Amino acid sequence: MPNHITLRDFIAKLKQAGRDCTLLGVGPVSEVVVRAAFQACARHNCPPIFIASRNQVDLKRLGHGYLMGGMDQKTFVAFLKRLEQESAYRGTVFICRDHGGPWQRDAELKAKLPAAQAMAIARRSFRADIAAGFNYLHIDPTKCPHRHTQEQLVQWTVELLAYCETVRRRLGLDAIDYEVGTEDIQGGLTTAETYESFLKKLTARLTKAHLPLPTCVVGQTGTLCKLDRNVGRFDAQGTARLVKIAARYGVGFKEHNGDYLAAAICRAHPGLGITGMNVAPEFGLVETEALLALADLETKLVRAGRLREKKASHLRQLLLEKTFTGTPWKKWMTAEISKRAPAQIKADNALRLLIARVCGHYTYADPAIRSARKRLYANLGRCRCFPKPGANSADDFVLGKVRAQIEFYIRHLAMADTNAILQDG
Repeated sequence: MPNHITLRDFIAKLKQAGRDCTLLGVGPVSEVVVRAAFQACARHNCPPIFIASRNQVDLKRLGHGYLMGGMDQKTFVAFLKRLEQESAYRGTVFICRDHGGPWQRDAELKAKLPAAQAMAIARRSFRADIAAGFNYLHIDPTKCPHRHTQEQLVQWTVELLAYCETVRRRLGLDAIDYEVGTEDIQGGLTTAETYESFLKKLTARLTKAHLPLPTCVVGQTGTLCKLDRNVGRFDAQGTARLVKIAARYGVGFKEHNGDYLAAAICRAHPGLGITGMNVAPEFGLVETEALLALADLETKLVRAGRLREKKASHLRQLLLEKTFTGTPWKKWMTAEISKRAPAQIKADNALRLLIARVCGHYTYADPAIRSARKRLYANLGRCRCFPKPGANSADDFVLGKVRAQIEFYIRHLAMADTNAILQDG
C-alpha cells in the first residue's frame, strides 16, 4: 500500500496540471464498501480515500468500532492492505481519520466527559492512528457538550495537532495531512465571519509554533443527511465565499454530508473549488437496499414453491428487528420522528423499513445477520437466479450496486484519471 505523497502535495499537483476536481472521501461502513471503492478507483485511475470515524474504528480499550465486529486501527489498516491486494488497484491510498478528537465517540458525547478527560482519550486515539499508518487526521473538538468559545476550539486544535506532530516525529514517519473544523456539523451554512475568524486565529497560532497548516478546513455548505436523503440545501454562493477565504490562508475547503446530492450539484463542486467531499451513510444504504432486494427475490421463490420456507434466510425480518433494537438510528431521523413514542415507531412498518435501510450497515457483523446473509446467497445460487450462476453471484450483485454509486461521485466530481499526475510526474 504505497503512499509516497501527502494529500496536500497531491492537490498541489492537480492544480499545477489544471485539473479541477473534488476528492471523494469514502466512509468505510462495510467490507463491501471498501472492496467497491478499490474496484471503482482501479477502473477510474484515482486514489481511494477512506475516512474512518472513531465509531467505526478505534482502540479496543476505548470501545473499538462497529466495523467488521470491532476493528482497531492496526486491524483496519491490515484489512485495507488485504482488500487492496485482492483488487486490481495499485497506487496511493489515503487512510484518514474522520472526526478524530474529543467527544467524537457517541458514548463520550452522551457522558459529557470533562474536557481534560476527553482530550486525554483523543490523544490516545490519535497516537494509535499514527502508529498504525493513518496519513490524514481530522482534528475535531467541535462536538464539545459544554459551553465553549471559538478560542477554546482553536486551543484544543493546536494542542492536538502539536501532539500528533510530536508522535509522528518520534516514530520517524513522513509528513501527514491534517483537517480541522470551525463548528459542529449540524446543517446550515458556516458564516464567512466565523470561518475567517477561526482560520486567522488558527493559522497564526500554528505558524508561531512552527507547526504545519491543515490541508483542509471543514465548512458547512447547507447540506445535512437525515433519513435516506439530504434534507439540507446546498448554498453555492455561500460556499464559494468560504472557499475563497480558505484559499487566502493557504488551505483547502472540505465539505461533509455530501450524501444523496444530485448530479448537477456534484458537477458544480470542482468549479467552485471545493477540495474534498465526504460520503458515508449513503453507501451503507445502497448495500442494504441491495440485500433487501435479494431478500424479496427469495420470498418470491418461496411463494413460487422453488424454495422451502424453512430453508429461507428471513434476512429482511432480521434487519428490521436488529436495526431497531441495536443501532443508533435516532441520530439519522428527523426531530419530528425522534419525538414519536417508541411504541408508535415500532408499530409503523414503513418507518421500520426506513430505519432498516438507513442503519442496516451497523448490523452486518451481527452473527445472526451474517448467517442469514450467507444462507440468502446460497439459496439464490442454488435457484440459479443470476445470468451467470456461481458461488459469488449474489455478492457480485450487491458489490456492483455499491460500486456504481461510488463511481457516480467519481465521475461527477471529476476525479477520474487523477492518478495520471503521479504517473506523469
